Amino acid sequence: MDVQDTLAAAAALLGAAMGGVYFGFSLLVMPGLSRSPDDAALRVMQQINRSIRPVFLLLFLGSTLVAVASVVAEAVAWQGAVSVWRIVGDALIVAHFLITGSFHIPRNNAVDRLSPDDAAAQRTWRTTARQWTIGNHVRGWAAFLGAAILILTLLL
Repeated sequence: MDVQDTLAAAAALLGAAMGGVYFGFSLLVMPGLSRSPDDAALRVMQQINRSIRPVFLLLFLGSTLVAVASVVAEAVAWQGAVSVWRIVGDALIVAHFLITGSFHIPRNNAVDRLSPDDAAAQRTWRTTARQWTIGNHVRGWAAFLGAAILILTLLL
């Protein structure tokens, strides 16, 4: 296994793990919050936003850095169509990082500023939660599809 294969395999593993985190959140946590009273759901989401663990950050940043390293390795040791597909897979994995920074973090920050006891804030929370979950599906699919493409390049 050469450097390109090793980086593609590592990026696929990390990308799939991030996709799993996102889908787990979308399919388990957000539906639970949507069934809760708005003030309670808002408080819980605020606590979740403040509870990001180092292991999550390592996985989140690591998946992105490994995918970027994979792109560089493919560019240096170009393998034709395989490199093209790996760069596509890596770009999809990097997309989860970009979506988080441009879409989710601003919404998380806005949620943190809401007052759970305010009716207008609760309505804002409901809207934001729907948007956030849709975006979460998008970043989850990006990471999963990127991982799938990378795995296919390793198998073919």
